[in-house]
Order: sequence, then structure tokens, then C-alpha cells
Amino acid sequence: MIKRLLPTLFGFLLALLLLLIVLRQASPLTVFPSLDSGYYLYTGQQLLRGKIPYVDFWESKPPGIFYLNALGLLMGHGTRWGVWTLEFVFLALAAGLGFDVMRRRWGGLPAWLATFTWLIGLNAVLDGGNLTEEYALPLAFIAFWAFLRGQENSAARRYPFLLGLAFAGGFLLRANNTASALAGVLTWGLLALQTRDFRTLARRLLWSGLAVLLTVGGVALAFALGGNFRALLEAALLFNFSIQKESQGIAPVFLGGLAQIGIPAGFGLLGLAALAFSPARREPFSIFLFIALPLEIAFSAISGRGYAHYLMLWLPPLGLFSAALFATLPGLSRPPRAWLLPALFVAGLALAPQTISDYRQITQRLLFERQQGIEIGHPVAAYLREKTAPADFVLVWGGRLAFNFLARRETPSAILFYPLLADSSLSDGLAQRFYADLVSHPPALIVDTCAVNQDLLPCLDPAVRREQEKNGQLWPFLPDNLARVYKFVQANYALETTLGDYRLYRKITPSQKP
Repeated sequence: MIKRLLPTLFGFLLALLLLLIVLRQASPLTVFPSLDSGYYLYTGQQLLRGKIPYVDFWESKPPGIFYLNALGLLMGHGTRWGVWTLEFVFLALAAGLGFDVMRRRWGGLPAWLATFTWLIGLNAVLDGGNLTEEYALPLAFIAFWAFLRGQENSAARRYPFLLGLAFAGGFLLRANNTASALAGVLTWGLLALQTRDFRTLARRLLWSGLAVLLTVGGVALAFALGGNFRALLEAALLFNFSIQKESQGIAPVFLGGLAQIGIPAGFGLLGLAALAFSPARREPFSIFLFIALPLEIAFSAISGRGYAHYLMLWLPPLGLFSAALFATLPGLSRPPRAWLLPALFVAGLALAPQTISDYRQITQRLLFERQQGIEIGHPVAAYLREKTAPADFVLVWGGRLAFNFLARRETPSAILFYPLLADSSLSDGLAQRFYADLVSHPPALIVDTCAVNQDLLPCLDPAVRREQEKNGQLWPFLPDNLARVYKFVQANYALETTLGDYRLYRKITPSQKP
């Protein structure tokens, strides 16, 4: 009995180790929040203060990511540890669901090896964590799980309903996060054309549609009753889809994505080739996989911006293809030898000394040294808390709202990422609203992040900005009212201090003006 359980135990421990390795880059104690994570942490903080999405704060994502961050902050008593816990739970669910799909389809050992493979790939593209694609990973695996179980029992209603929930959940995080669930629906359609069984297709679509209606429709109704449904549509759909013309095409995204994910992507492509040349290629689940991977790649390429975290949702189909590959290797389709997974776990421990050291430090801090602080700080955030009152506004030029989050200071405008707006029909109105907010709620301090911003942010310092303009190193689309913003800042603010790469400007009184 114990001998039979050993492989499972050590497989579980290795998967746990890999999850901790992946989430090391999201550790609240050692890693500062990324640009996007800062947005979401701030929106979650604002929700807990009773603020209204798209009215009191405007961000171009559906509301799911805001409420997940609010839940995490509530769990963590205002700290990022609650968000980190949610990330761990979501990734553990993704690993567990994916393992169960692979085990059912290809056997235990291929499932373990493929799970380890895609988690290693995830480590390369997590981008600091707390991102919409990360929370959508278990939803993608739910789509695969529901499709597989639905093929085993075509009369069951719960599996199409679950696939519909996977689509709806992905949609409420980011519309692009729906590819795997949509691939399931497209596969149903192809199967119906092959078998002429349109009654089964209609029943599946009915129950999936009901799941979407209950979830997405329920959220839409709640926002409609709150009076901000139109604002939600403009932010989460119209604004995002307006940047599709920036797409670079699928081929560069595909090649760049393979390079970023690395060896795990290679295993997935080899598995795709192995499955394509096997008799199993005509099976419904294989067809689903063949549709899901290119659809995920296409959806990740829509904006053309090529951020690494867009690649996270390639990993479920790549992981499943990896399982197909491992199942073709001699001996791997049989139950694992008792020594194999323990040996892999020991090798994992040997290759992760820094991870083990980090978590030992984290555990010691959380349990015994909480007075020293349980989250990473930053000199800029500390300065903002010391030099401003809680009711003061603070503008972080360039949208690094992690500073607002850590300092517990609100930004003066609901428009969170001015001036880095997309070339959209909505952008002019957003820019006008930002300027009106800036004038009516002038911040006590402005933090200029242009020196560290990845998106070619124009600096507030006129001399530096002229050099940027001369070298063509600016965001490609800048608001028409930007000159008015510069004029307002120059007339009302003076440089107070420089902290590293950040320049901080203080609002001056009328008597201080020249």
C-alpha cells in the first residue's frame, strides 16, 4: 500500500515545489508589484473603500480582476499576501485539473511529467503574477476537463454547463481569455457536422449558453442597475478592441512565444506532431486540442503588444500535447516505478536552493518577525506616506499605481493610465476627463516614472522631454491635450526631490509662484 502511494506523494510534492518556484516571483516580501499588478491592486483597494468601477476608477479590463484583488486584499487584511494566496489556489487548481485530464486520457506518469513541464514553462511567462491570464488558467483546464467528460457521457448537462462557465469566467477577466472554451464549442460544431447529430449540439449549446447568461448576464445586470453598464462596455470591450489594428501578425507572436516559453513549448510541439501522425488524431479530444492551441495563439496576438504574460494560456494545450508525447515513449504508459518520482523530487530540491532559502525567510518573517514588515517596501512609497496626508491625492505619472497602493494614497483622476492611451475613439474623452480631474483635484505630489517606464512615457521635465522627442523615443499615440497638462504642472509644481530614478514634484502655493 505505502509503496503504491509513494509515487503519488512525491509527484504531489514536486508539483508543490514547482508551484512555489513559480510564485517566488510574486512574493509580497521580496518582489515589488509589476505595472499591471499595481493597477489591479489599486482597483481592489478602491473597491474595498466603496469606489465604483469605471466611474471612480477606469481601467480597460472586465471587472473580474478588480474583484479578485479586492477579495485577496480582504483575505490578507490589506496586504498582498491574500492576493498571493489566491494565486496559489488558482494555480494549484489548474495543475490538479490538468493532471486529471491528462491522467484520464494518457495515464498517470505522462500526466505527472506533463504537469511538471507546463509549470516550468509558466515560470518563464508569469511576469510577476496577479494577471488576468494567470487566474484564467484553471478555467482553460476546466474547459478541457468538461469537454473530455462530456464525450464520455454525452447526455450529461453539467459538462456543457461547466464549459460555458469556463468561457464566462475567462470573459469576465479579459475577452481574449476565452479561446480554449471557444475551441470546445467549435469542436462540438465540427463533430455535429460529421455525425449529423445536431440535437446533441443544440443541447450542449443550450446548457453552455445558460451558464454564460447566468454569469455574464448577472454581472451585466448588476452594473446596469448601478448605472455604469455603458462605462463597463466602453472600457472592457470597445477600448480594447480598438487596438486590434496594432497587431503584428500571428507568425512573429508564435515564434517569439516559443522562444519565451522555451523547452516546455518544444515538448508541446513534439507532442502535437506525435498526435497528428497517430490514429488518435481523429478522436474528438484530439480535434479539440488541434483547434485550441492555434486559437490561443491568435487570441494572444490580437493586440500585437507581445507581453510575456499573454503566453500563459498557451500552456494548457501545450501541456496536454506534452502528455501525448510522453505517452508515446517506451515504458511511460505503464505505472511509474517507485523510485522515479521520488528521484525527480530530490532533483528538484537540489536545483532550487534559492527558492528554499526565500521561503524559509518568508516563513520566519510571517511567523516570528512580523514587526519588521511582511511586504516589500519602496523609498518612493515611504516618502509619499511621510510627506502627504491620508486625504491628499498623489499622481504617479505613468501609472505605476503600486506606489499609490503601498502609500494608501488615491490618484486624482479615475483615468489610471493617462497619457499612455490607445488610438481609440474613446481616448479623447478619457484625456479630457483626466485633465478636468487633475485641475479639480490637484495632487499634493507628482511622481515622474518616465526613467523606468517600459512604454516610452514622456517625462515631465521639459529638457528631458525635448531629448525624447528628438530621438523619437515616445509612446506612439499621445493625447491632444497633453500640452495643457504640461502647462498646468509647470505652473503649479516644483521639483522637491529625486529618489533614485524618480523625480517628485510638490504643489506650490500662490505665494511661491514666480
